Amino acid sequence: MSISDIGRVCTFSSIKAKVTLNGQPAIGAKVTRLTDWKKPLEDTTVTDQNGYFEFPALYERSIGQKVLPIQFAVSQVVTIDYQGNSYEIWVTTKMSTEENSELDGISLDLTCELSNEMKTYRVSGPILGTICTWNKS
Repeated sequence: MSISDIGRVCTFSSIKAKVTLNGQPAIGAKVTRLTDWKKPLEDTTVTDQNGYFEFPALYERSIGQKVLPIQFAVSQVVTIDYQGNSYEIWVTTKMSTEENSELDGISLDLTCELSNEMKTYRVSGPILGTICTWNKS
């Protein structure tokens, strides 16, 4: 660990996904990633010609988080706006400061079909609501 890593916590792991609607790529869909830890943060991107999007891992700093016994809990939501509709594709609370802790060590490499119903899972602590599937390796 370098001196620049002190107090650095992952509030949302890197995430990439292929987004489809009725099996067809959701081209040009607006994807919004929201987190809420010390303050709400939001960033957006747009799916490419194959329906793919990607966000890098999001890190914040907190000296107290690494030194004091404070419960870490970050609200995470990913929404997609496409063809006049809004879809919540990922809703959970991240309870660990480590990257890829949302799926208990599995990277967030998702396939998201917008016509799917939201399902709930308990993977690594809190309940995860998603319309997506992930590679379990």
